[in-house]
Amino acid sequence: MKKLIIIAFIIIGLFALYSYKLLEVPSGLTVDEASFGYNAALLSQTGKDERGLPHPIFVLSVVGKDWRQPITQYYLTALFKIFGASVYLLRFSSVIIAVACVFGVYFLSAPILGIFGGIIAAAITALAPIITIQAHLALDNIMPLPFVILWLYSLYHYQKSRSLTNLVICALALGFSFYSYKGMRAITPIWIILTVGWIFWDWLHQRAKKTDLLIFLLVLSPFFLVIPHLEKNYAGAILGNSSPGFGNVYDFFLPYLSSFDLSYLFIRGDSTDFHSTGRHGMLLLATLPFIIVGIHAALKSKDIFSKFVLLALITGPLLYGTVGSDHRFSRLLALVPLYAFLGGLGFTRLWQSRVVWSKFISIIVIILMIINYTDFANYYLHDYPPIIRNLLGDMSYYPSLATFKSEVNLTKLEPVVHQGVAAGGGESLKFFEVAYFGKLLRTIPDDSSPGDGELLLTIREEVPCTQKVGHTTANYFIFRRAKDCI
Repeated sequence: MKKLIIIAFIIIGLFALYSYKLLEVPSGLTVDEASFGYNAALLSQTGKDERGLPHPIFVLSVVGKDWRQPITQYYLTALFKIFGASVYLLRFSSVIIAVACVFGVYFLSAPILGIFGGIIAAAITALAPIITIQAHLALDNIMPLPFVILWLYSLYHYQKSRSLTNLVICALALGFSFYSYKGMRAITPIWIILTVGWIFWDWLHQRAKKTDLLIFLLVLSPFFLVIPHLEKNYAGAILGNSSPGFGNVYDFFLPYLSSFDLSYLFIRGDSTDFHSTGRHGMLLLATLPFIIVGIHAALKSKDIFSKFVLLALITGPLLYGTVGSDHRFSRLLALVPLYAFLGGLGFTRLWQSRVVWSKFISIIVIILMIINYTDFANYYLHDYPPIIRNLLGDMSYYPSLATFKSEVNLTKLEPVVHQGVAAGGGESLKFFEVAYFGKLLRTIPDDSSPGDGELLLTIREEVPCTQKVGHTTANYFIFRRAKDCI
């Protein structure tokens, strides 16, 4: 009972941590967030995406410019179907994933590193700046994490028990990870090769049955055999219209080596402003000692799994050189559980060491982690929002749509908007319109007035032949046709 109470407090604490100022930081929705939300709202209400296609595997969005990945798209659709579409739930969807991953890392690490090693690994995950940042964004960058954790968890337990159930789960986790995020197109194939290599090695040493590798490949094969069909029906959805290639050895290794650039990994963060504060890395700087010791311990350890995790970390970004993605740590969230595991391993080795100062050093590092995260959280929640507002704007028109919906319900009039409102709102306004009204609202020219039976939302303070209705905001106004207008 006591354990359940502790777990409940931790869950509540993590949800509170990641949900604080969820709609304020960042202040506006990115185009990708709005597109995910817009199509999830449509799919949950009508079963069709923005192009009118019924439940497509990939959704083409942003005026035909970008493909939405299916796992995130239908995860959001399911949430909206159950709880109703809202901007808060759109953002909160990532909070759910972040909290689940913290616990996932613990359950992955604790059987190997012990309870305290698992706690430290989970803490490294929970306090990673990139996790907090992605928890505040309704994007698919964070979606690979559950599948990576499940892959490692099931692979470890397969190696211990030779259970075919774990082997099947391992294959499924890798298969779904391939479709969880575009960046995983370059990572998953490497990890499949590593997993196949380990199973094959066990078979050579008579630790696995000869059919195990065949079962693994058979379960995995549909995810890749279907690619020609997907490319035929969703051209560009798999590779995102990019053409992987190899120019020269320097261009190939630049993105790979940049994935381990310590100055970005622990201080600068992602090169894109809304994925980083610019002064806090993908991981906390204070976790570096644990990770360094963990890497050394993995190299020296007789435990094959620790070595495998290190090898997966080193080889994971190898193919990023074929697509020229450098210093984009928001695309490398799949590596966070691996870093966290190695950090937990480092703590365990220090704590168990007979060196007099090792426990004292461990405690100091933990204190520094808390201080480091406090500094990050203070900057992210207070100093960072005004900086990012210039890039993403804000959602000041979001309350106006809520007010407009209330007035429509009261007056029973048909909602319409001026073209200036639609042009300024972009993808975000489309999401809000579908969330509140179940459809995109009809637009009328900015110089026209609403007709009889219509209620108008506009940015104009005065509209001929109308009267103001209800509450208005600083930027938006609501009008209905005047009764005495001819």
